[in-house]
Amino acid sequence: MKSERAENYIFLGSIVLALALVVLIFLPELDALVLGITFAVLFQPLYEWFARHLPRGNSTAALIVVLITTIIIFAPLSFIGYQLFGEATALYAKIAASPAGSVPLLQTAMTKLGITDPSLVAALRGYLEQFFGVIAGNVGSLFSGIASALFAILLSLFALYYFLRDGEKLRQAVIERSPLPDDATKRLIARLHLVMSVIVRGTLLMSALYGLAGGLGFFIFGLPSGVFWGVVTAFAAFIPVFGTYLVIVPGMIALIIEHHYIAAAGLFIWIAVIGLIFENWLRPRLIGKRADIHPLLVLFSVIGGVSLFGPLGILLGPLALGLLLALIDMYPVINRKKEGGATRAAA
Repeated sequence: MKSERAENYIFLGSIVLALALVVLIFLPELDALVLGITFAVLFQPLYEWFARHLPRGNSTAALIVVLITTIIIFAPLSFIGYQLFGEATALYAKIAASPAGSVPLLQTAMTKLGITDPSLVAALRGYLEQFFGVIAGNVGSLFSGIASALFAILLSLFALYYFLRDGEKLRQAVIERSPLPDDATKRLIARLHLVMSVIVRGTLLMSALYGLAGGLGFFIFGLPSGVFWGVVTAFAAFIPVFGTYLVIVPGMIALIIEHHYIAAAGLFIWIAVIGLIFENWLRPRLIGKRADIHPLLVLFSVIGGVSLFGPLGILLGPLALGLLLALIDMYPVINRKKEGGATRAAA
């Protein structure tokens, strides 16, 4: 008896040790795995369509989807990264050379508004210098990981191929080894996939599209650094309702100060029309009403994820939220099954 107990302890200890070792091995490539899962969720419908219509099955369909993903995501990201790096470097050089480089614009705006109080002008100048000082201090660190990010995207494409091709085998393996009943595990996986799909398509994809629209708006109406501010707009779009306007309105003000009134009105109309199309036509078609996730929860998950995991938190935060919501959604079902089992045992 003691020998069997000792064997169990040794076996459990070995499992814990092996698990800890595997976690340490996989942890440096966690970003690639998360990106692979995200791409798999995003392109699952496309993969299923190819798998149904191609004679050679899952491998060919997965390979085609990886190639399509490379073309429509990796290539544009490379271009945007190159442009963003150039614009951010120019902005950094300008700020480093003169932290108050935008003070003349501030002075012009104050004059236009009829504000001449020296103390107020000095206070605003101080805030502006502090703001640009923060930007100047973080631009370098923001782009120092570009090479590692590109490598992670490359690894994520390999992960995407196997997640698509062997997704059903992985799902079946989880169901067989889960301590929960099979039907409860299946419902949990389905709910988790649904929540992840809603978050990825309804939040991350929509934010990227808002960023693209914002950057195009800056380019069309003559504002500089369209790629840089498009990326900023994509992050701001995580804030519900008015997030994009936090970037667009200052752009409109800059155009008005320079007497480009038609361009300022055009920028406002552009983003307003884009917002109406995205919210009333595109978003319902991407996610429908399949899962009710409040955008405020998604916003907090993104902010908390970034503060905890860095840039990868943009994905990990919402995915962790999706896992929590899936588990909460499944708890009543599992609890009822346990109560039912206890009742039958007592009878």
